[in-house]
Amino acid sequence: MALEEQSKEKIKNGLGIARMLADHGVKHVFGIPDGHTLEFYDGLLNTEGIEHVLFNDERTAGFAADAYARVTGTLGVCDAGSAGAMNFPVALAEAKGASSPVLAIVGMVKQQHVLLNIPHDINVVDTLKPVTKWVSMAFSSDHVPRFINYAIRQAINGRPGPTAVVIPEDLFSAADNQAGDFISRSGGSACSINGCKNGPAEGEVNFAIEMIRKSSQPVILAGGGAIQSAAYPEVEKLAGMLGVPVFSTITGKGIMMPKNDGNDVYLGTIGLFGEAPNNKFIRKATDLVIVVGSRLTEDDTAYFKFPPDRKDMIQIDIDPAEIGKYYHPWGVAGDAKIALLMIIKGLQERGIIAGDEKATIEHRAANIAELREECVKYREKDDAKWMNAEPIKPQRVLKAIATALDAGDYLVTDASSSARWIGPYYPVKSIGRKIITPRGVGPTGFGLGALIGTCIAMGTFDTRERNSRVVLFTGDGGLMNAGVSDFETIKKLGLNCTIVVINNAALGFVKFGQGLLQQGRYYETDRPSTDFARIAEAFGGAGMRIEHLSDLDPSIHDAITTEGFKLVDVIVDPKELLPQNFY
Repeated sequence: MALEEQSKEKIKNGLGIARMLADHGVKHVFGIPDGHTLEFYDGLLNTEGIEHVLFNDERTAGFAADAYARVTGTLGVCDAGSAGAMNFPVALAEAKGASSPVLAIVGMVKQQHVLLNIPHDINVVDTLKPVTKWVSMAFSSDHVPRFINYAIRQAINGRPGPTAVVIPEDLFSAADNQAGDFISRSGGSACSINGCKNGPAEGEVNFAIEMIRKSSQPVILAGGGAIQSAAYPEVEKLAGMLGVPVFSTITGKGIMMPKNDGNDVYLGTIGLFGEAPNNKFIRKATDLVIVVGSRLTEDDTAYFKFPPDRKDMIQIDIDPAEIGKYYHPWGVAGDAKIALLMIIKGLQERGIIAGDEKATIEHRAANIAELREECVKYREKDDAKWMNAEPIKPQRVLKAIATALDAGDYLVTDASSSARWIGPYYPVKSIGRKIITPRGVGPTGFGLGALIGTCIAMGTFDTRERNSRVVLFTGDGGLMNAGVSDFETIKKLGLNCTIVVINNAALGFVKFGQGLLQQGRYYETDRPSTDFARIAEAFGGAGMRIEHLSDLDPSIHDAITTEGFKLVDVIVDPKELLPQNFY
């Protein structure tokens, strides 16, 4: 059959959706089948180049789609029936906060069955509206290809984020659209698949350039948006031109590599779980903060103390709505990479410093040298508190993990305590997004799904001779909240991954808050001392329980470097709840 005739062939919408996803480069769909989505599954079965990954929990499937999108830079897709989609909101909320392009496909009852007391007749659209960029229900068969195409483009363009299309069962099975209707409507534009990135207005950039030129001691603060924009060379070049330090948020880790030769430009994290010398510098020594792709959350800024609001600020963000939510910055609305390129070009043309260039450069060099020295002393003093301590400290567990991983490997974290420890204590192994952590809205339970999504992404796209290793760093409360039923999914898929649990028999983050803010009035934050190693073994994995420091390093190394599903349950000091080094 000729190509033109094939495009006019009538096909079921379920098959058409599968073909459209494959046409957009989607390799995997994460979810659970439902009676209303049978034709979609039949379409996936009959479409080459795309596979479905079966989960035991829709929420975990949504987290997997999110992590898959972050790792690959492509669209993550999850699916459910209308009742199962009630598990999607927390996952989609995280994807929205993290600017992660995710498409949720949801099946519902036949249109003629609405308001007839048919099970699963649920208003999914209004449920998902607050946690998505765009959501709608298809009301007719011709809506299906148009709505899926629109949802994909909404998810990947501008500030990326989650979208959803709700499709009645009868429209999945309808066969009145032509195969050609499911071909991308992009007109050949690369934005259809990869997304378009818009540059900022020239006037915004010009004013920012003058602020930089007149500044005595600027600093660069990079967030997750800088990594998503792949602005690595631009951040490094701007820092080198200005002779200034680079700090990051937790999600901005990976924007630069530390040199470890006494000439570091990247000095680590700031904020509530950052490093004290960095916070001190940004509070006292800095007169201009150049924020690149950060929402400046309370965690990122230690409740808006670092930097303080009195500092001059330039905030570069692809989403104008994110600029100036608390601070009073000069806004540069556009893609971080494009904006920095424009700023660098302008500085090269006008001159980097408006005043006495020699004196300013010497001043900055002295400041950064002093900061480097303070950071070294601080880390040496801090290391002594936990390096050889018993009971084992969470910091020491991260050190063992970092030693066993290399530049191409991935660390996944859960929310709550585990995400905070990585700020000051997990060293950057390479540039790029190699840390997958839930800082969008911070839902506990993110880790297990994100681990699976990351593993599948690397199994699909990793081109190295040795596939990347993937480790989940989580707490006992976070892992139980994740729903350990998808341990079965890990084993079924034959994934090579390691889960490391810092087990303090507590909901560590909340207990920390009770200790700090409620004067130690602890209530409902202690947990049973669960043996997670035995749970992993029950699902066919290899489990190890570590109680002594002498066993930590070899056990972590063996778990990470051997194949299969492994879990290391580390009993950690119950008094060491969270890092307290931001003062």
